[in-house]
Amino acid sequence: MRELSPLLVTSPSVRSGTTLLQRLLCSAGNALVYGEEIGKDLELQLQIFASRKLVYGHSRQRFTSDLQRVVQGGGDGDGWMLDLMPDIDGYLQALYDGAFAGLAHCRQHAESAGRPIWGFKYPGWPPHLVRLLFDAMPGTHVICIVRDLADTARSAKAWGAIGSEEQMQPFCAQWLLNLSFLRQWQQAHPVLMLSYEALVAEPGRAIAQLRGFLPFDAMDLAVLERRINNTAAAIDTRRAHGYIEPLALTVGEQSWVDAAMASAGQVGRQAIG
Repeated sequence: MRELSPLLVTSPSVRSGTTLLQRLLCSAGNALVYGEEIGKDLELQLQIFASRKLVYGHSRQRFTSDLQRVVQGGGDGDGWMLDLMPDIDGYLQALYDGAFAGLAHCRQHAESAGRPIWGFKYPGWPPHLVRLLFDAMPGTHVICIVRDLADTARSAKAWGAIGSEEQMQPFCAQWLLNLSFLRQWQQAHPVLMLSYEALVAEPGRAIAQLRGFLPFDAMDLAVLERRINNTAAAIDTRRAHGYIEPLALTVGEQSWVDAAMASAGQVGRQAIG
């Protein structure tokens, strides 16, 4: 597990351009960035591990005693053994290692396709999971794409991720938290903060940043010319061309955006460029 070196493509929130960046990176012949299901599976497995760790830790003494009674007592099975467990520490370590088995397969698959740079994209990957990735796999790299918060919020609103002015406040708060954390984390870890606006306006410069961060092969700039933010579906006329137009913000929603940007201060200006 510790030998894995995944690339996490993330952002402070959804609707920030992670899919565009994923498409661009995959156009390099030596990179394969998998989608969000990989991150969902990893998070779920880690949640299961954390839950079972609490359960087994709480009953550790009983589990140990029951195991000793059976193993060291000459195979004594005359007792309640419905939940007989092996050694708890070893079993928990196996569960923990198993949580990363999916990533191990991702590496194997990417390398078999001749793409040694591999990883997954997941917008809004939270700070505690960033720490966990680096603790478990010190070779982890992160590319965080940061988009203007107002544009991000308009797109998120169109997608239904923000349904009211009240929901705008926690959306902006989470954006600010994730942005601030990654700016701080960048000081001691391999994290590249990439401006969405710069990527679109100055793709050559942005790609140079990317290739300076990791040894990507040449990328296809034509990827940036096509806007796609969903899978076209006939049942939703908004999706007919693979793109859902953003919605305007109310005065109240804009005030939450402005407050978050003001709170970001120099950190926000540096990240957004």
